[in-house]
Amino acid sequence: MIQFINNKFSEAIFVYQYNQMMRYLVSVLISIVMVRSAISQDDIGHYEIWIFIITSMSFFWSAGIKNAFLSWYPSLSGPGKDSFPVLVFGLLLTLGIVCSIVLAIFHSAIVSLFTDMTTLPFRWLGSVLLLVSVPLVLTENLLYVKNRVRELVLYTHWSQVGLLFIIVVTAILSPTLLSFLSVFICWNLIRVVYLVFLIGGGSATFPLLSDVKHFSYFALPLVLNMLLGSTMDIIDGWFVSHYFESSFFPVFRYGAREFPLSGLLFSSLSTAMIPVLMKDSLSNGDQLRKKVSYLMHILFPLSIIMILVSPYLFTWVYNESYRESATIFNIYLLILTSRVLLPQTYNFALHQHKILIWSGISEILCNIILSYWWLQLWGVYGLAMATVVAYFVQKVILIIYNKVYNNISLDQYVDIRYYLGYVIVLIFTFIYSMF
Repeated sequence: MIQFINNKFSEAIFVYQYNQMMRYLVSVLISIVMVRSAISQDDIGHYEIWIFIITSMSFFWSAGIKNAFLSWYPSLSGPGKDSFPVLVFGLLLTLGIVCSIVLAIFHSAIVSLFTDMTTLPFRWLGSVLLLVSVPLVLTENLLYVKNRVRELVLYTHWSQVGLLFIIVVTAILSPTLLSFLSVFICWNLIRVVYLVFLIGGGSATFPLLSDVKHFSYFALPLVLNMLLGSTMDIIDGWFVSHYFESSFFPVFRYGAREFPLSGLLFSSLSTAMIPVLMKDSLSNGDQLRKKVSYLMHILFPLSIIMILVSPYLFTWVYNESYRESATIFNIYLLILTSRVLLPQTYNFALHQHKILIWSGISEILCNIILSYWWLQLWGVYGLAMATVVAYFVQKVILIIYNKVYNNISLDQYVDIRYYLGYVIVLIFTFIYSMF
């Protein structure tokens, strides 16, 4: 058993997925700690709205730059490879500074855009939190592409466990919104300092302005694609913040999550396979299929179990007022039916950014139309179901495109027999849970 664990933690892709898993798990535990602390329900709502706004303003371009970094880095060699992380860090930091200043100056307009409020408490702390959070997307990805697996494991442990520890201490000693925001800022600042030393630890040199422009042009389509993808969460958050009270926002947010690990494991697998497929000219499709099947055998059965136990789990972990979160959570579990399909991995590896953008636009239009329509019929549950359907629409478009233009069929990266069997059982379990 020990040998098996050691072998798994020597695999770069597994460790990368483990990092994403730990980040998600700690975020869930932090939400539980905050709910269980003496902080008021309104302040929890304010905290979740802050995170929602910060993520909406920065995730799409930071994640797009991250994907561009993973696509570009394997093709570099020599001094350019050493200076490339400096370029990406500088780009992330510059855009982070711009966004944080915009958030501070136009605070009321931005808050009004995303919610039905005109202001949030601690506007400057919110802006600083955005600034110190953005560059951190580079850390685990830099360790991954450099194959520094052991360092990535150590970073995952101290960065996430340390954050959880100080949040628990804060919840005990000073459970206020000011304290929690301050702790997040201080801990993220420590991680930024670590990133600076990580980048400067080699023979890194400052990149040329022409390199910055060249990479920016390359990253732009990926940023647009991530903007379209993150718009789904923005749309859901906008509808909830405008049609429901602010105190309901955390109820929705804590339920509006896929099964813990599923989204992160599949998205991190897709991201991690991009440089692998590029390096081997797409010949590693069988490796992708095996890893997808492995995750299916774990995550589908667990999701089926979660549908049955979530009503009891949410009221036990949080409290009785979060029972509605369980039904929302069960609906979001159905996203696994499309999450397991990874056609976009090939499109990223082949730099086919246009189809990613157009499929993303179709996804957004589908989500907006269905969200408004089904919100009138079934309330917040209709809003959640619209997201599930919209995700599936984009994957179908990419699957058809890959078959027609790339001659890559679905069964090359998904075992269709297992997939259909799991999907049927998952849907029937969900229907059973609603009665």
